[in-house]
Amino acid sequence: MRLCCTVCTSWAAKGNPGTKGAAGAAATIPEVIIISPLENLKLAEQLDKDKRFNGMVDVFQHITKTRGIAGLYTGYIGMQIRQCMWTGGFFLSLDVFKGVAANATSNKMAQDVFGGFLAGVFGTTLNCWTDVCRSVIQKNAIEATFKPEAPVPSAFDMVLNPVPFFGQANKILAESGIGGLYSGYGIKCVHLGGSGAILAVLMPRFKDLFGVK
Repeated sequence: MRLCCTVCTSWAAKGNPGTKGAAGAAATIPEVIIISPLENLKLAEQLDKDKRFNGMVDVFQHITKTRGIAGLYTGYIGMQIRQCMWTGGFFLSLDVFKGVAANATSNKMAQDVFGGFLAGVFGTTLNCWTDVCRSVIQKNAIEATFKPEAPVPSAFDMVLNPVPFFGQANKILAESGIGGLYSGYGIKCVHLGGSGAILAVLMPRFKDLFGVK
């Protein structure tokens, strides 16, 4: 999943935090295009408490029958913002946090682990609210496919219209405050901080392994 951003940021390896962050954010575009259908299929299965689906193929057939191919990309704009903010934030701050870690230890591996973890947490701080909003939008969209009376939104509204996404953010903020937008923040920090640590450890070592400068 992080392959595209890893390759893209390697082009900006000698750049500054801004160029590295921009490269990482840009690299998430093909990533999200590829993973968006899988995100929707996964979410539909996870939320299927009434056992209306019989596996991923059944989910795929139901969504495409009721909403077309665009239905597989429901909430794309929210997922794209989510990935851009985490990956951009990670690569923007990675060298900064590695520098902080270097003040505490001379061990290179430890610097990569702590720097990567903190950069992952920074990215999570930027994107947590976006993940909450897109999850609610996709959940509601899946539920609507079982209501024949529900209007079928246009492909633009399902995939690219940012108004429902930011409207959902405003609704959650009004109802639950900032805490609602950061629901699950702690576990997301552990999850994506860990992902950041793994990336920070593996990237330079794989670059050395394959002779990438």
